[in-house]
Amino acid sequence: MSGAARPPHAVLLRRPASFDARAVAAVLAARGSLPAETLLPAVRRSWGIVAEPSAAEEAEALAAALSAAGRAAVAAPVSLLEEPPAAVVVTKADLSGDGFDVLEGRAGAERRRLSWTHLCVLSAGVVTETARKTVTEAPSLAEKSVRLGMTLATGLPLLGAKGRTRQVAEERRTSFIDLVFVAPARRARILAAEFDYAALGPKMSYSAELNFRALAAELAARAPGALRGRGARALLAKAPSGELAYESFEDVQREERWLLALAALKAAL
Repeated sequence: MSGAARPPHAVLLRRPASFDARAVAAVLAARGSLPAETLLPAVRRSWGIVAEPSAAEEAEALAAALSAAGRAAVAAPVSLLEEPPAAVVVTKADLSGDGFDVLEGRAGAERRRLSWTHLCVLSAGVVTETARKTVTEAPSLAEKSVRLGMTLATGLPLLGAKGRTRQVAEERRTSFIDLVFVAPARRARILAAEFDYAALGPKMSYSAELNFRALAAELAARAPGALRGRGARALLAKAPSGELAYESFEDVQREERWLLALAALKAAL
């Protein structure tokens, strides 16, 4: 009698600090029929969760191939991967010796202490979102002059001209820090423009950007064991702003899901 079927597995890269989408796409291309360039966008979107779900044997073989190519990987049951909890925006907090004390925030941000020892993921960066909006432009001076001339010539008042409408792209940049805790599962989100930096005490300055960077450094120092996202590593290293960029908060969440799974499996290198 054959044994029970094994559950579906996922393949996770084990080194967050050296995530290389092109190298991973090359390994996948060598094992399949699609070229690496075709696979690259999907690999980037998936971050370090390379295959999900796959048959257990296939996942283990892929993990072995990635590891052999210098991209350490592990196969694990899909059931062990969880989504991060919904983010709750915190606007005021204390950084105590024991933990992150939530004082105020948007709906759902109840006052509570979240222990530093339970902080497993520190994520940070800048989300740039582009939205389109309709704007109305007033008639030009030349158009107004023509209408005035016609009124004077005919003696008939003309109704006011309507302005032209057009679609314009509006870019919004949001700097954030996410703190993902376990036991209990919580995700506290700090938006740079909404947070009270008095939590920094004497380290607080008059520069919003410096305060944001100082806060990230303080949080990282208080939870050195937490896995750091790409943007958090770049922020702490004072890297160029382009290295802090994420396409959306959904993109942020996909990376956090990967890091949360590594933390749960104790598989990060």
